[in-house]
Amino acid sequence: MALKYKNVEAQAAAEAEYKGPWGEIVHTEQHYIHFVRNVHGVEERWSYPYETLMRRVFKKSETEEIEILAGGDTVTIRGYGLEKFLEPLEKRHLVRVEQRMIRFAASEPNGCCVIEIKIEPSRA
Repeated sequence: MALKYKNVEAQAAAEAEYKGPWGEIVHTEQHYIHFVRNVHGVEERWSYPYETLMRRVFKKSETEEIEILAGGDTVTIRGYGLEKFLEPLEKRHLVRVEQRMIRFAASEPNGCCVIEIKIEPSRA
């Protein structure tokens, strides 16, 4: 009888590709999505319940852009490799999207880089 075992290194590598300087994707449905950005040296964390996400638009040109209507606010994410976020966003597996200030986006290990998160609050 052959022994069954998990390849711990392979499992760790699979989990590592879901976490990085760009954010975090998990395998379970989440209730909130968090956007982390740096505004004039101050870290801001914006959180939205997934139920408030009404529209998502993906645009691909020289850089990629995802525009999300969340609770009346417009959240625009710009960067490279953002296609990685589309399916997890639909499945509610995207936990966190984080903007990082880097010099060379191409040097990112996972080919994913968020260079700007712009949030335009609704005017009530």
